[in-house]
Amino acid sequence: MARDYFNILGLTPGPHDSREVARHFLRERTRLLAELADPRRHAETRAELDELHLAYATLRDPRRQAEYLRAWYGEQRDATAELRAYIAGALEGGLLRQSRREAIVAKARELGFSEFQAHLLIAQVQFGDEEIPIGPPLPRPAAAERRRTSWAPLAASGALAVAMFWWLVRWVGA
Repeated sequence: MARDYFNILGLTPGPHDSREVARHFLRERTRLLAELADPRRHAETRAELDELHLAYATLRDPRRQAEYLRAWYGEQRDATAELRAYIAGALEGGLLRQSRREAIVAKARELGFSEFQAHLLIAQVQFGDEEIPIGPPLPRPAAAERRRTSWAPLAASGALAVAMFWWLVRWVGA
């Protein structure tokens, strides 16, 4: 699999409705079309647009999306095997130095695993415990989810400002 179509469209990995895929596609396409006017980034933007259209064509059809998901999760399992081999090569007589542990965590982040998942995998390889399930790498939150959480403090401060204003009005008027 060449590219991560979920990342290109700004979606979390997993099944998505075709309307949601179309909404993300239109948002990204609008952004890229605005960047297309810059002559310095013209070639790069055209390549990104091509990848965006390919991602949209793959994920908008439920059948093709299901095939892509099977391949994507299969590739993630290969990442687990790659990280296991990397950990096994870093062990010295069953022990692991701190510097090598940090390198393993950095490699795990490159492969899309969290630090916690990396340490669980280190424990599995180092102590031979195959009972600890680590699952696939965690998806990164989409930009819309990050924006949604950033509104909460703003809404709370706005409600506090309104309450203080009404208290001030009552205090001055009394």
